[in-house]
Amino acid sequence: MLIDGTPAERPRRTLTLIAKMLQNLANKPSYAKEPYMAKLQPFIQQNKERVNKFMLDLCEVQDFYESLEMDNYVALSKKDLELSITLNEVYATHALLEKHSNELNKDDNSHLAVILADLGTAPPQLPRKENRAINLPLFSKWETAIDDLTAALDITQEEVFFMEAKSTFVQIMRSIPSNSAVARRPLRLERVADAAATSRNDAVMVRKGIRAMELLSQLQELGVIDKSDQFSTLRDEVEQELQHLGSLKDGVIVETQKLDEVFKTIRDHNSYLVGQLETYKSYLHNVRSQSEGTRRKQQKHQVLGPYKFTHQQLEKEGVIQKSNVPDNRRANIYFNFTSPLPGTFVISLHYKGRNRGLLELDLKLDDLLEMQKDNQEDLDLEYVQFNVPKVLALLNKRFARKKGW
Repeated sequence: MLIDGTPAERPRRTLTLIAKMLQNLANKPSYAKEPYMAKLQPFIQQNKERVNKFMLDLCEVQDFYESLEMDNYVALSKKDLELSITLNEVYATHALLEKHSNELNKDDNSHLAVILADLGTAPPQLPRKENRAINLPLFSKWETAIDDLTAALDITQEEVFFMEAKSTFVQIMRSIPSNSAVARRPLRLERVADAAATSRNDAVMVRKGIRAMELLSQLQELGVIDKSDQFSTLRDEVEQELQHLGSLKDGVIVETQKLDEVFKTIRDHNSYLVGQLETYKSYLHNVRSQSEGTRRKQQKHQVLGPYKFTHQQLEKEGVIQKSNVPDNRRANIYFNFTSPLPGTFVISLHYKGRNRGLLELDLKLDDLLEMQKDNQEDLDLEYVQFNVPKVLALLNKRFARKKGW
């Protein structure tokens, strides 16, 4: 956090207004709820494009792995590497390596095991006033001292350019469709770079294409590659690397097939759960029917209803608290309320002129009472929302006197 504690009321209000201003600059402002912000509309109109450009520039981030790869290449070409570090940091690192030496040193003859054996026990941490920063030269204890071999292993500027060009062309080729003309073998590197530099709607690809063309020119000037043989040295390296890495498209296809299998498994499991739910509903219905007792089962159940109610009538009584039915069709909508079994009710929605109902909702009295107990007042019937207490009152009025429930 920028501050240690919660800001006071006025600083907090100031920060809130600044945040609202930035939000209005980035989005389409609306002053319906905050009319006092309308005075700042001229300022927002003047600076909106600047802020949008700033936001877009923030999104233009260079590829992380590309930068990391080049940093590693450049680091390999450096000599006399040094590390600035404090004594306590050195001692703490030594203590950590010593603490986890059993996991790190599986082989007693490994380089790390030999170094830790030579160093002995890690020194304790120094007091702050005695802690100092030092510059440590970095080199390998096992580095050979043969000058010719060291010179042979040095990476020159030409090799750095060559490795960057190889990496850039590999990245371009893995992004280009395999059926593209420039992807045919043998590769024409100039055409590949030109196709990337002139690609549309892909700023990253354009930058890579321009950089690839620059690297081709630099490598020609340094005499590393030659245009007369179609840059065969670099081209062969790129083709071998592509063959080693494989096609990105093939990887995506394999991944897609795996995801399809996972999706199929999820759908099969969903079908199984739906079947289990239907079985449970059937079992619950049978239990409720049998709970009336043997005497009640032997009696012939009398179906009550249907009782017909218009949309306007239910809306007037407050049973319908929200309706998605268009106004010009509400006059043709009506509802039938039926009780086929004690404690069971069916509400069906009908449209005049049609024989079959548009939809039905099977309700249990226990469920309605449970919803009322939990303060759930909304009963969704897709096109309309019923008020649970009003529905209970209506059912009580129509069915309670004719049948005990």
